[in-house]
Amino acid sequence: MLSPKTKGLFVDLSEFSILAARTSGYRIPLVIEELAEFPLNSDHSAEEIREFFEQLVDFKGSGYFVSRAGVYPEGRFVRYYEAESANKAKDMGFLSDVLKSEFNVDPDLGSVAILDARDGSDFDPGTSLSKRLVFCGAPTDAFQAQQDHLLKCGIYPERMELSTVTTLGGVSDYAHFNEINAPILCFELTSKSANIFIINKGQVEVARPVPFGLDSIYPLLQRELGLKDEASARKLFFSNTFDFAEMGPKLLRRMTKELQASTGFYEVQTGLTIEAVFISVLPKNLGWVSKTVSDSLGLEIMQPKLEKWLESLKIKLAEGVEVSNLGARWMGLFSLMGEFHLREEGESE
Repeated sequence: MLSPKTKGLFVDLSEFSILAARTSGYRIPLVIEELAEFPLNSDHSAEEIREFFEQLVDFKGSGYFVSRAGVYPEGRFVRYYEAESANKAKDMGFLSDVLKSEFNVDPDLGSVAILDARDGSDFDPGTSLSKRLVFCGAPTDAFQAQQDHLLKCGIYPERMELSTVTTLGGVSDYAHFNEINAPILCFELTSKSANIFIINKGQVEVARPVPFGLDSIYPLLQRELGLKDEASARKLFFSNTFDFAEMGPKLLRRMTKELQASTGFYEVQTGLTIEAVFISVLPKNLGWVSKTVSDSLGLEIMQPKLEKWLESLKIKLAEGVEVSNLGARWMGLFSLMGEFHLREEGESE
């Protein structure tokens, strides 16, 4: 039994935390009535997470509360591809072969969407004139695992989005609203993998994976500090008891080299200069990662000023809801609420 949809519930579920918002509904204009966070670790049960949601929304005795959720399934992918011509891009058989041969993705085993890289809209092979595409998705069983986890916690996702892509849409719209004309480097870093993106004036121009993530740091940290095992290194890494400012560049050297390679090639290829880096997902206590990356690359950290941007999307804040101190990791949650096409339609009228 589902609860009546008198209120809206938006959920961003990563490996690090659950970010959630109760809203006045789902349709724009809407009001954010309350924000809440539930930090995650392997010890948390589904019952504890359900209790968290029950404090945020009224289940009214129902088994589930309807929500809109953003998730980060294992094996997710976002890949940029430029075909030889727009006609070539209309051939779905050809695009399926590209997924397999160039990106090692089997479309038969995954949920795959194709977007127009110029504006993030759904790619329609019948009408589109674009040869620049973004493939995105994840293995179907990975999406199913995310849905099953939410259901165990009492949350029924009537819509489930790939947060990686949702966040890119939010960053693009934010840059448009704030008239940011320089390209933006976006970096998504999680335990097993990372993704590098470069967005320029609403267009995805680079989307490439990094085949390692935070897990690759723990052996190095273990050796540097003489810890007994990688589990101890991981625990220290996520604690608030150690200052990583001095050691950070060494721990992240492998990652910053990947970022330098991508940004350097892009800048030489386009003649443009990247000025800012946006780092999503990471929890607040890993803020030193953003600083280390920005210092290593000589870029500013993009810290979104959320309130005016939300207002421009016709999303208001209830009294007592404060967003000025929220970091970049909340962009994914707020991007679930935004209907960015309405801004474009309004500007074209």
